[in-house]
Amino acid sequence: MRIKVDGGILAGGLSTRMGGADKGLQPYKNKAMVSWVYEALKPYVDNIHINCNRNHPLYQAISPNLCEDTISGFQGPLAGLVSLMEASSADYLLISPCDTPLLPAEYARRMLAELTILLDRKPSLPLLLAAKDAHRNHPLHLCISTQFKGAIEATLDLGERRVMKWINANQPHWVDFSDFPTHFSNFNSKEDLGRTGASFQTK
Repeated sequence: MRIKVDGGILAGGLSTRMGGADKGLQPYKNKAMVSWVYEALKPYVDNIHINCNRNHPLYQAISPNLCEDTISGFQGPLAGLVSLMEASSADYLLISPCDTPLLPAEYARRMLAELTILLDRKPSLPLLLAAKDAHRNHPLHLCISTQFKGAIEATLDLGERRVMKWINANQPHWVDFSDFPTHFSNFNSKEDLGRTGASFQTK
């Protein structure tokens, strides 16, 4: 049975470390950071949904599939995952934050290859895969069953927003990307972008 996999990009945060500027739209090498992520995912998924809460026309120029947070109060990436799951009809979502423009195409290939192997072993279980490298785990680089939506909502109802805590509580399969030691670098601030030589926009 073929499963459907959509891409999901998290771009709905307040970007406080970016001075409130919309992080996904900040340029890296003459393209918005979110565009680099979109292009890394696009060949490997059916559709790509972007979770964003402002600047919709600019995001829609990148993907026609947008979704705002359906849980009020800017409750963080877990709330963004819920919104993406509500917007998508896929069995699984391949997730990345919007601020990782160095994301390699190998990310999608390897995650989906690991998903196929695990589904052969455990076809009836909802699965959760997350990326890691030799230095740290990357809990927002995920391949996640949309069946986890209820579990995430229950966690948020309890006031818990910590992504790593939720991931670790749900039997993640960590996929090793130690051969890509810098490709999951995220640019959270003007200073981060400045070190790359990228420009900065205030919107």
